[in-house]
Amino acid sequence: ATCLGLKNITVIEGESVTLECYISGHPAPTVSWYREDYQIESSIDFQITFKAGVARLVIREAFAEDSGRFTCTATNAAGTVSTQEHLVKPHFVERLKNVSVKEGTKLKILTPIGDPTMVVDWLHDGKPLEAANRLRMINEFGYCSLDYGVAYPRDSGVITCRASNKYGTDHTSATLIVKDEKSLVEETQLPEGRKGLQFVFLSLSYFFCSLFGFD
Repeated sequence: ATCLGLKNITVIEGESVTLECYISGHPAPTVSWYREDYQIESSIDFQITFKAGVARLVIREAFAEDSGRFTCTATNAAGTVSTQEHLVKPHFVERLKNVSVKEGTKLKILTPIGDPTMVVDWLHDGKPLEAANRLRMINEFGYCSLDYGVAYPRDSGVITCRASNKYGTDHTSATLIVKDEKSLVEETQLPEGRKGLQFVFLSLSYFFCSLFGFD
């Protein structure tokens, strides 16, 4: 038997994916599909067909946890052959959003990611952040978060969350603004029109935090 056709592929999470390989042999071979070392059984999510020499595996919706090495194996009396393909790099389900808070606020920055086993790093203006008494970094249950016990003006800047595995890297960034008391006083002295805009912006920012149930 011969088995040809699979190539590495990268897709966006949630897309349908079709993996195909071309198989020939006599007698007609038996075809099996594997993700890493686990055999895939045909189901609603994974549809397996073998017709006219073409073996197909259709993944209805590809998620980050589907990342890995996919193998198509053909076996007959003459022996066993296989071809492999790697699928899906890390991908953030939602991107970070800009947020503005006042000094001293307890803040959690949260974003869902498809695979909790990925390596996650947080950066501030491009420099790695390290966990400390005031900062906690959590990656579990499909979410990664950066918790500020207390936020200070020096925390302002571009915050980046980066996820990596052996298949690739994805990142998402947003701007964090922490206003000190002086800035808040100056804002109260703005003309009425500009004060109204500031109020709307801060209200939207606090809505973002409260949406996830944070103080």
